[in-house]
Amino acid sequence: MFNKSLLPLVAIFLIVGALILVFRNFLEQHGCDWQVLSAGNLFIYFVTVVSMHLLTKGLNAERTQVFLRNAYGGIMVKLFACAGAAFIYILVSGKNLNKPALFACMGLYLVYTFVELSVVIKQSNAKKNV
Repeated sequence: MFNKSLLPLVAIFLIVGALILVFRNFLEQHGCDWQVLSAGNLFIYFVTVVSMHLLTKGLNAERTQVFLRNAYGGIMVKLFACAGAAFIYILVSGKNLNKPALFACMGLYLVYTFVELSVVIKQSNAKKNV
């Protein structure tokens, strides 16, 4: 069930999670809610795993249409799930909205996306060389 291509994502998740726990007092002193950041890290990790599964599945497809459907589907699932989660958090938190944690989660989204695409591009290049 575990795929070697997920190792970079797992490493990023564990490193970011450990950094959040180690620096939680620093984060709180600077107005960033470490619990929101931890929840965002977990959510973005799971959504990225789903997106990467779709991208990898599309990469192994025989037809270009299947690849494009899975690639765009993975991107859309990740984008809309994260945007929806942010929207729900903004609505639910009201005046207790923690902007620094929300912006940090946006940064995590970019980091996970960069790692995801790097892994998929390496898989694509390895497939071409076979």
